[in-house]
Amino acid sequence: MTAPRLIDLAALPLQPWKNGGGVTSELAIDPPGATAETFRWRISLARIAQDGPFSAFPGITRWITLIEGGGFTLDFSDGSRLDVPEPFVPHRFDGGMAATCRLKGGPSRDLNVMARADVAMDVQVVAAGAGAPPHEVPPPGFALIAGDIVLVRLDDSRMLRAAVLAG
Repeated sequence: MTAPRLIDLAALPLQPWKNGGGVTSELAIDPPGATAETFRWRISLARIAQDGPFSAFPGITRWITLIEGGGFTLDFSDGSRLDVPEPFVPHRFDGGMAATCRLKGGPSRDLNVMARADVAMDVQVVAAGAGAPPHEVPPPGFALIAGDIVLVRLDDSRMLRAAVLAG
């Protein structure tokens, strides 16, 4: 098993989206070195700069969590809609469905968790330090990666916990 790694979120390299509507930073990917076509699961930070399409990822379940900004709405190709009005609430959706994003008052930042359909993930926002020893809680602005568990510190009191479920 790999030793836990502490990641400085501000030091992650930025990559533009293919459509130019924002930028993303990959925080964690499994297996290491995987691509968008070969990952089991992936976690990234994204900045949504303008209204526009979201990339479709067939066979992928996605969770999106607003962490900064006025929120947004995703309109899906099947006519359904996902409203993301407030921060720190993970929203699950089918990553294979085409979606268009509409911002609600300027740019937003979000955390994206993506997993292949055969990978059971648990994604939730928990109290910082919820049942964990202090050395396992990342400081604000950092993430801690320990195997198939990623903890991303959102603010002084909360962190996002994404974990592959055993079984």
